[in-house]
Amino acid sequence: MNEKTEQTTEPEVEQATEPKAEPKAEQATEHEAMKDELHGELESWQTKLDEAKLQMHLGAKEVEQNIQPYVDQLEQEMAQAQAQWEKFEGASEDAWDDIQSGVSKSMKSMQMAFDKAKKHFPGEDKK
Repeated sequence: MNEKTEQTTEPEVEQATEPKAEPKAEQATEHEAMKDELHGELESWQTKLDEAKLQMHLGAKEVEQNIQPYVDQLEQEMAQAQAQWEKFEGASEDAWDDIQSGVSKSMKSMQMAFDKAKKHFPGEDKK
């Protein structure tokens, strides 16, 4: 008995190739790097804010009165920057640039306030 088994070959079906995900992956990596960098900057600013508060409390009453407005401004800007940074988690890709811009603006304001406060730190040269 010689039975022939028919082999049926299924025609090859071309599978649609998806566009490469590299651009999205690269963009996600860039955003993660941006997020990490901004988080590091926020931590650095928290340290500077703590330094300003310490200097304010170490100084005489006059020094405290001179530094207090700048510390208040630093705290306010820090809160805004942290709120912006927290938006990164749920933000769409399009919103990331706006968020980064907002955080950067807050950091520039913090730098100006810190520079002004630092002029009043005890033992600092008046610049």
